[in-house]
Parts: sequence; structure tokens; C-alpha cells
Amino acid sequence: MVLVLPLTVTVQAPDGPVRVRVWPADDRAPLAGPVLLACHGWTDSAEVFAPLAARLRRRWTVVAPDAPAHGGTPLRDGDYVVAEHATSVLAVVAALPQVAGVGGRPVVALGHSMGALTAARVAAARPDVVRALVLEDPARSTPRRATSTARMRAWLTGLRAGSHEDRVAWARANHPDWPRAELAPWARSKAEVDLAHLDRAVDWGEPLPALLADVPCPTLVVRGEPARGGIVSATAARRAAAACPGGAEVLTLDAGHCPRREAPRAFAQALAAILSATRQPRPPVAAPLRPRDPLGRPAARASHATR
Repeated sequence: MVLVLPLTVTVQAPDGPVRVRVWPADDRAPLAGPVLLACHGWTDSAEVFAPLAARLRRRWTVVAPDAPAHGGTPLRDGDYVVAEHATSVLAVVAALPQVAGVGGRPVVALGHSMGALTAARVAAARPDVVRALVLEDPARSTPRRATSTARMRAWLTGLRAGSHEDRVAWARANHPDWPRAELAPWARSKAEVDLAHLDRAVDWGEPLPALLADVPCPTLVVRGEPARGGIVSATAARRAAAACPGGAEVLTLDAGHCPRREAPRAFAQALAAILSATRQPRPPVAAPLRPRDPLGRPAARASHATR
């Protein structure tokens, strides 16, 4: 697989600058085709979507922002509130004509793990643009607590003590089923995490089913197997799907927490089918399903629960 170097642009969001990676579609792409908006997981960066963009054969433009304290997006002030990541991504959606030259196109929002929460909030806040939502082994499918920040910091600190080649070797040894093209982007993403965010309180916000109750577009939940490291049980996936007013399907792949890496062909085929079926933007929506603030959060149900 040959990875295409992305374009790198900076969007000025209300909460600060956002670094965005863009893999433009080639000349064979349909003129009315959608844009894939990809939100990465905790301690990854936008660059990790380079192999997926290659597997999609550049048929669609892929736009991936770095979350705050990840990649090239600076850490924001205050506690680390995952719900506020939507501020940055909504600014990227509004700037798509300038970022990728694709104004007026429908959007398919993809989110992995932590990024799935952001993708769901964006889909709720911009139902006029987001036509489909794909959640890859999403976080917060249940109210259980997340990996502690202290444990994550210790792991990253140890990993970053070595060289880039050492991190690639670690990934190869611990994830032998990952394609080779996945290793270097993953290793670089770990070196770019701002460890200072792990010294702060992390607010993971509402559980995923509560967020999905406000998403009117069709949703695909892609989960791995808990026995292989997946974090979404079959029961949790069904509950999340049942919360979607626009309808939802659950796809279980022979994978762990990273189905696009561990079952790359099946994941790319499922995603390509959704992108191929997505054409024109949704007509304007008169009112949201529930009152929401500008981040897509329920105005009457703000949550400060830590996962």
C-alpha cells in the first residue's frame, strides 16, 4: 500500500487553532460525492487515517482534524472536556470549502473510540450536512470508567522514552495483525500527544446512547470482539443502535478495539458502501430533536460524569 501525503491546513476555531489533515479525492471521484470527516481516538492523531484513505482508493475526500492536545492542535485551558472537542470539529465542517474545496457536499462522519463521541455530537449539531454516522468501537457505550489518565500517562511516557523505530517495533510486536502501513502513523501520533492533558481531570460526558438520541441520520456501529480487546459488548452495541432515531445497524468484525486496522478490508468495504450511497445534503431541519447548545449537547442535560 502506498500512502499519499496529506495536505495540512489550520482552521481557527472559537476555542483555538485546529490542525487538519486532508487527503483529496482524485479526478475519478464523483462530483457530488460526500466528504469523509474522520475523528481519531485517544492518543492517536489525524495522520492515522492515512491507510484508510489509501484503502478507499482516493474515491472520496478525507478530512481529519487533530483533537485538542493531539497532533498539531494545542491543549485548551481548563479541564479536558471531551464534549468540547466538537467546537473544533464544527469549525472544520463550516470551513470545508476553504479546507478541502468541497463546499456543499454531504458529510459522512466517522469516529473511533473517543472520536466517536465527537462525531456523534457533530452529527447531532449539523443534521443539515451529516448524512451518515459510522462509529468504530466507540467509547462510552456504557457508563463504566475509562482507562485512568495516570495509567495512560505512564504507558505513553515509557513508549516515548525510545525512538520512533522503537515505537514501530512495539506496535509490530503487540499488534501483529495490523498492516505494516498502520505502524508508522500510529508511532508518530504517540510522540505528538501533549502529556499535560493527562494531568488534568478528564470529563467524558454523557454515555453514547444519550448522544445518539439526538442523531437523525442513519448510523453504523462497528465493534470488535471484547476477547480481542474491543470495548463494546454485543449488548451495549444493541442498546446504542436502539437509541438512534434515524435507524442503526451493528457490524461485528473479527477484530479488537481498532477494526479498521485489524479487519481493514471488511471495514473499508462497509465504509465505502455508505459513502457510495450518500449523495445530496439533507434538507434543512427546522428544529433539533432536543434543545441543544452549540456543541450539540442537550441544553437541559449537561453532564460532568467522568468515564
